Amino acid sequence: MEADVIDTSFDGIDPEVMVVQAESACDFLKAIATPMRLMLLCNLVDGEQTVTDLSNKVGAKQSLTSHHLNRLKLSGLVSARRDEKFIYYSLEDRFAKELVAMLYQEFCKPD
Repeated sequence: MEADVIDTSFDGIDPEVMVVQAESACDFLKAIATPMRLMLLCNLVDGEQTVTDLSNKVGAKQSLTSHHLNRLKLSGLVSARRDEKFIYYSLEDRFAKELVAMLYQEFCKPD
């Protein structure tokens, strides 16, 4: 069986479109490029959780956890739903789910 081959040629790609796509990629990477946000995302791989649950798991104050979750929400990577007095966060973006799952396997999952 052959390994999956990723097409990395840039033939036929409009440079202006490539700039827009590169900016989107950079925005995505900036959104996840802090240890706190990456830890939050790794903890959301298995499903939705409250701010309290997440802050306990990452060892941060709820206010700091909420701040980072809000940044991830503004980036479209997580979603929030209110259930009475609790807000539940979950991974929203399909690509983010796949990438975070890979990062989780490589860096977060205990051996």
